[in-house]
Amino acid sequence: MSPAKSTADKREAIFCATLKLLSNYGFHGFSIKQLAEEAGVATGTIYLYFKDRDELIRELNTHIIDDFIKATLEGHDQQQPLKQQYRRMCCNLWRFCIENPCITHSKAQFDHLPPDILRSQRSHAWDGLQPLKDLFEKGRATQQIKNLSDDILISLSFEPYLFLARQHLIDVIKVDNDALTNIIDASWDAIACSPSQNDDTDGQDNQE
Repeated sequence: MSPAKSTADKREAIFCATLKLLSNYGFHGFSIKQLAEEAGVATGTIYLYFKDRDELIRELNTHIIDDFIKATLEGHDQQQPLKQQYRRMCCNLWRFCIENPCITHSKAQFDHLPPDILRSQRSHAWDGLQPLKDLFEKGRATQQIKNLSDDILISLSFEPYLFLARQHLIDVIKVDNDALTNIIDASWDAIACSPSQNDDTDGQDNQE
């Protein structure tokens, strides 16, 4: 194994262990020693990669944002009608949340980071979500989407999926394919200038 690969593997192990502990105990519910044991590395190794706990959490959040962006934009086709582009992104986001429960359960923890860090990381997320910005811009220009800022539109449309996914994972609510189709329609209606109409592609992506 090359040194570079070993370094990448150790960083990933530390990230995975941090996520697991965060989802179970919160930011301050575990020690660096516990983290090292969970990651299978020496305590000193963690400080080789991260100056302190705060830097680790910041870099982990950036790592999660990058994974979230990659998953959300998978299979994106800007030639499709706007609602179908939107549906694909929503299905991708839902799948990512369900397949990565530690990330979903830890989301609320990251919301308590200092405001300047949250603003910086939100800006970083938007840099990677240009196709979504383009969708919103085209929607506003063609009067398919309400004339609201990108930040408000994403808060109304995409961010609720993280909350709903967590509720699903802890068995508070049950979201099957039919329910997901209805949720996507409802979230589209929240930002659309006119209510959605049934179309032939409803539910297709949900079944993938």
